[in-house]
Amino acid sequence: MKKLLIIVTCLLLLSSCGTSIERVPYDEIPQGSSLEDAKNDGLVVYEDYDITAGQAVWDEFVAEAESGNPCEIRLMFYYTLEGQGITPKHEQYEEIKDDYPGFYIQDLSFDGSIYKMYWVEEEQEYTREYKYLKRFEDSVGIRYILVNDKDATWEQIVKGALSSQIGDGIAFNTVYSNKS
Repeated sequence: MKKLLIIVTCLLLLSSCGTSIERVPYDEIPQGSSLEDAKNDGLVVYEDYDITAGQAVWDEFVAEAESGNPCEIRLMFYYTLEGQGITPKHEQYEEIKDDYPGFYIQDLSFDGSIYKMYWVEEEQEYTREYKYLKRFEDSVGIRYILVNDKDATWEQIVKGALSSQIGDGIAFNTVYSNKS
């Protein structure tokens, strides 16, 4: 099964931009796939909110999308208890320790005008569409955020996310982060 994942991922990378690609369906990704498998297979990998593999794949995706060319990539988000700031001293530790490390896979595509995020969670499929991929850079690092508001600033996105007021929020999805 690991060989299947490697073969399909290689095919995915060879055709990641400019063409329509066939991805391994989420329910066919082998159980026991690991962080190292994802890195070795060339996926864009984030560990606890920071890119650790696949930078060249990400850069190619951004360049193709900025040129208006259809393209797709697969992202893996890997989270550890330590990365979430949870240690054995936390009261929640015993309840959630078996859920970590955890990883989530999402597909990001651009059809020439719209960005789409696709993922499966607990056998439920989700798709979100966004008009813009915006790059933000500050002392924390670099982020790419999907939004529908062309003029949205990072400060407005954060303020809306933290606000308790209905309507203050700006729909967004963080698809890249690289800490300084």
